[in-house]
Amino acid sequence: MIESPKGVFEVLSRNDLYRIHTATLEVLEGVGVRVEEENALKLLDESGADVNYGDKVAKIPQHLVDEAVRSSSRTVLFAGRDKKYDLRLEGLRVHFGTGEGATSVLDHDTGSVRPSTKMDIANVARLADGLPNIDFVMPVFTAQEVPQQALPLHDLHAVLKNTEKPVMVVDFGLDATHLIKMASVVVGGDEKLRERPILGMYSEPTPPLTHGRNHTRNLMTFAKWKLPIAYITAPASCSTAPATMAGAIVQSNAETLSGNVIAQFTSKGAKYIYGACTSSFDPRTGVFPYGAPEWMLTNLAMAQLGRYYGFPTWSTGGCSDSKVLDGQATLEAALSLFVAAQSGANLIHDAGSFLNFGLTGCLDLITICDEIVSMITYVLNGIEITDETLAIDIIGKVGPRGHYLSQAHTLKFFKKEHWFPTLLDRKTRDAWVKNGSKDLLQRARKKTSEILETHVPTPLPSDIEKELDHILAEAQKNILHGKT
Repeated sequence: MIESPKGVFEVLSRNDLYRIHTATLEVLEGVGVRVEEENALKLLDESGADVNYGDKVAKIPQHLVDEAVRSSSRTVLFAGRDKKYDLRLEGLRVHFGTGEGATSVLDHDTGSVRPSTKMDIANVARLADGLPNIDFVMPVFTAQEVPQQALPLHDLHAVLKNTEKPVMVVDFGLDATHLIKMASVVVGGDEKLRERPILGMYSEPTPPLTHGRNHTRNLMTFAKWKLPIAYITAPASCSTAPATMAGAIVQSNAETLSGNVIAQFTSKGAKYIYGACTSSFDPRTGVFPYGAPEWMLTNLAMAQLGRYYGFPTWSTGGCSDSKVLDGQATLEAALSLFVAAQSGANLIHDAGSFLNFGLTGCLDLITICDEIVSMITYVLNGIEITDETLAIDIIGKVGPRGHYLSQAHTLKFFKKEHWFPTLLDRKTRDAWVKNGSKDLLQRARKKTSEILETHVPTPLPSDIEKELDHILAEAQKNILHGKT
């Protein structure tokens, strides 16, 4: 179980939180949400919501929201195939992982952009498995050479074989039971999966205020299985959410809280993870920017709201709108990671995963962000104050005009108290030139190559690997023939 650093930065006062909460309740009860999954709509009706079946709109009263919040798990175990990678999601404990959804890759070897493949997914999972500061793994890419109806199966198949860390997948609308079956085989059966949930799902409502049929079905499936489900809305202010940040947050909160109502009334104690990917719409370019400060600000607010309700929380950081791995990419990645970490969100995804608004993945940016996360973690861990660290005796022993280089106290604490880079350069200029004058990108590329060449996660037992392959083949066959 990883003991994690804690974020501390808050942007909303207690009164702000209350006003957002009451405004959200007013939206849910007065405006309602559209629910396109019939079983979910019926569930809300039977639970006490005011349901219009013709419009598929459910108006949700406060007592249902309150009951769902009370029923939610305050702590969620997100397990690794190896127990040493287990994560406990609660409070201000911060963990970092990759994302999923890129359709192209900035090729590590050639520097050119090409369609992403299943091999890219395997490589990125192995890289993330070998990087010490990446806590959970998402596939980053989508395999463009496989049948697109079965794409999520191939993405998960590649990741499960190449990491021992917890795995999160994106809900692309495919029946989630196929994905659960794959994870169940890997961990040792259905009951074992419930005991040790190595699989989580990231799913989204459709802003404004709509719960789509397939994603709601999968939300309910993960709720029944008691598997971690991050049901994260992603509206764009000025487009699919109000132009004001406060209004966008109220709408996001309404979408996320109503998702929790569906989850908890499906199965009390569902492992629901709260959050939002609320950003802005840039009318000059027509894009949803990944490096926008609006996104960083709403990340802070939504994490604080999640703790207000007592949920485990989700956030985003480490990606960029830049088309290449350059100064803009590292600036946006570093700043967004630091802000998300300071929010205290429990799962921060997209670390190093994306360039070009989430369309292009980059392995070397993940390697760079691993170093950034290491620096952030050092800051979040704070300063230890004890009699020994206050060092009054040693200050007196050295006295004015002395030095601490030869002191046993220095030998004891210099590694414990200080952060040392593995990727960033601190050499003198002469030493840097002597070592080839390599810039950050060249050093990152070398480190990425070394991990891909040497790191091998513990392989699945051969019988489990064969069964996993069989499940993939059968599920794809059924999907392509329209049987599911």
